[in-house]
Amino acid sequence: MNDTAASVMTTSSAVLETAAEISPGALKAKKIERARMLFWLLPPAAWFFVFMILPYCMLFYYSLGSVDYVVFKPGFSLANFVRVFTTEPYLSVMLKSAKIGIYTAVLSSIVAYPLAFYLAFHASEATKRYVYLLVIVPWWASYLVKAYAWKTILGTGGLINASLLGLGIIDHPLTLFLYNEFSVTLTLAYIFTPFAVLSIYAQLERIPTSLIEVALDQGATRMEIFRKIVLPISIPGIIAGGVITFSLGFGDFVAPALVGGADSIMISNIVINLLGAAYDWPMAAAIGLVIIALGLGLIALAHRLEHQFQVRF
Repeated sequence: MNDTAASVMTTSSAVLETAAEISPGALKAKKIERARMLFWLLPPAAWFFVFMILPYCMLFYYSLGSVDYVVFKPGFSLANFVRVFTTEPYLSVMLKSAKIGIYTAVLSSIVAYPLAFYLAFHASEATKRYVYLLVIVPWWASYLVKAYAWKTILGTGGLINASLLGLGIIDHPLTLFLYNEFSVTLTLAYIFTPFAVLSIYAQLERIPTSLIEVALDQGATRMEIFRKIVLPISIPGIIAGGVITFSLGFGDFVAPALVGGADSIMISNIVINLLGAAYDWPMAAAIGLVIIALGLGLIALAHRLEHQFQVRF
């Protein structure tokens, strides 16, 4: 007991001495450091609130209201959310948008994986820089220019029809290449494939070359190495690229308007119409919140899958 009391008294004395050693200058320095941190944190926090939290709150506010003769009336009704899933064409168009988004993600991954694989394992440093630049350069061009380019290529007077006519395969220009889901998917995949390339490449680059060399020394074939080592490790990159391209394709509205037909209308085109000609802002806000909720769910699922397939080195 005496030893315990002495130990407690010694500890208390040390704490008091430490507190006494903190000078007013040190306290002032801590206050200045806190003020400095607050100064640097306040602008991004204000930006996040003004451009993220506040717009979402406004969306939710509008989604609960209604429109009467193009006049918005505030309310507290979930009728707009019910209409999203029960009234045509909202649900069917949303499912069609998801289908085109999936097609875009799959096609982008198929095109991106060989290029990312080449960059990670076969390209020299000089070649890697040039190819990497070629992947990035299309982002410098306008989105509209790239979409119009595919409209020209796929049109009746475009490169494909001109080639087929020149080879004598067809007698007159074909219209099946344009104004359908195929043309929309092809255009979206072309525009968003660089995102998939970078995502897959970033994952493949993490694979140690020593791991592949050990597998070769053990007698594994290159196909076995790819199937049992490279492909499983690259799955998180494929998932990340797929989520990005799916999300961008799902919410795109320019490509359907330029190269899509009447059967290629996507949910973003519906929202634009609701915000413009129909002047049904509450319904547009409800659709927007549903899409945001679906996006958050997709990101959560992708994060779980990436964590499940992630390999630590």
